[in-house]
Amino acid sequence: MKSAFEIICRYLLPSIKRSLAVELYSRKIPKKEVAKLLDLSPSSVTRYVKGERGHLIDISKFTDVMEYITRLADSIAKTQPDKYLIYEEISKITLYMMSRKYLCGYHRDVDPEVDVAKCNICTKLFKVSTT
Repeated sequence: MKSAFEIICRYLLPSIKRSLAVELYSRKIPKKEVAKLLDLSPSSVTRYVKGERGHLIDISKFTDVMEYITRLADSIAKTQPDKYLIYEEISKITLYMMSRKYLCGYHRDVDPEVDVAKCNICTKLFKVSTT
């Protein structure tokens, strides 16, 4: 069975970064600056914005998560915090999504061995509250 951490690293984090990069770019922040803020290469930001990377999990269908990402993008655009604060917030989003079992269906899709009805690993490991 694939670990929840593998799902996070391979699928969730790129999708969160993509959503955040798109939000920042839509606020007229240049791609080079978005890359610097998210500790990415400019070409990675271009691929995120074009939807060539980080598209496997559609974050937009989780309205609560998109509200969090929108608020984070607003905050970044206004204050340009350091990358550690940004990654702390990205980590909070990750933990929140895992605690809410938002990724169970995706996990099952990439690993048919997962029995979503029996699995409670993420809800036990990733207990968090938002904002």
